[in-house]
Parts: sequence; structure tokens; C-alpha cells
Amino acid sequence: TTLAHSAEATPYRYGQNLDIAKVISIDVPNSSLCEVVTATMTYRNSAGDVEVLGYEQLSSACTNQN
Repeated sequence: TTLAHSAEATPYRYGQNLDIAKVISIDVPNSSLCEVVTATMTYRNSAGDVEVLGYEQLSSACTNQN
């Protein structure tokens, strides 16, 4: 079984039901600006399949500002 890191992320939709048994990784792009970035979460569902989900969040620069 290969991990889905090379698979394209499915965009998250608000209210979407997720079947997450185990989170494998969360990748957030680095940005020096306070902006919205697209993070990806790779996870295994209850059937054992690896899936990749894309979702928007604020960059870490937003929490580092005074």
C-alpha cells in the first residue's frame, strides 16, 4: 500500500462528514505573510484506505504577529 502523498487532495467542504481513523500527517505551507493557506491532511479511514484532504487555514505568521 502506498501513501497518498502523491494523490491529489480532496477539498474539504463545510459540514462534510469525515471518516478519520488515524491521522498520518498534516502539511501546512510556510508563509511569512498572515494569509489563508491550503493545508493537507493525510489520514487512514475506518476501511484502512489512505486519503488526502485539503483545507484552508491561517498561516502560522498570523499567530506570530504582535
